[in-house]
Amino acid sequence: MRNWKRITLVIFVLVGGTTFFGYWSIKQFNNVFDDLSASLASTYSSYPSFFKQRAELASTFTEIYGGLATSTNSELTSTSTVPELSFIFPQNNTRVYIGCTYPISWQSSTTINSLETALIDAGTREAVGPIASGLAKENTIGEDLVNLEWKVGIVWPGAYYIKVVKINGVEAEFRSKVFEINKMPENISTIEQKNICKESGGLF
Repeated sequence: MRNWKRITLVIFVLVGGTTFFGYWSIKQFNNVFDDLSASLASTYSSYPSFFKQRAELASTFTEIYGGLATSTNSELTSTSTVPELSFIFPQNNTRVYIGCTYPISWQSSTTINSLETALIDAGTREAVGPIASGLAKENTIGEDLVNLEWKVGIVWPGAYYIKVVKINGVEAEFRSKVFEINKMPENISTIEQKNICKESGGLF
């Protein structure tokens, strides 16, 4: 009987100890979780302020540097814009004559102050020098001028076109339509030469 009493007592002690330990452990876990929840809540509450500050900094950065980039890009665009140009030459036909003077006119999207031009051989695609062609490389355009006066130099008869490589100092590439340069017939009078020049849209 005594053994059973001892066994029963030991069982009660063990069960009681286990129950007490379990209750104590659960209470400690609850305390830990409560502290963790409070910490997370505090951290989460600070996020809106952080993101608000970040958004304000991003907005300020965009206003300063974004505006600077926009103005810089617009300045580059305005300074590098090439005006449109189309030739009105030759006016009457596609034949011009050596020794005649022709007006080289054009239509442009802006006021032209200077042109850099060249006479190009349509076959070889090579430029003819200004001395031989009679066409100056650099041409200053006055306010009262709407064309260039070109006296055709002594070149080989054949197909040519006029090319513009700069407008107002800005790189460009425009060309006239192809025309024929012809040699003035020999042994004709000055009056006949004048008539040939006039009929081809030029002056002698």
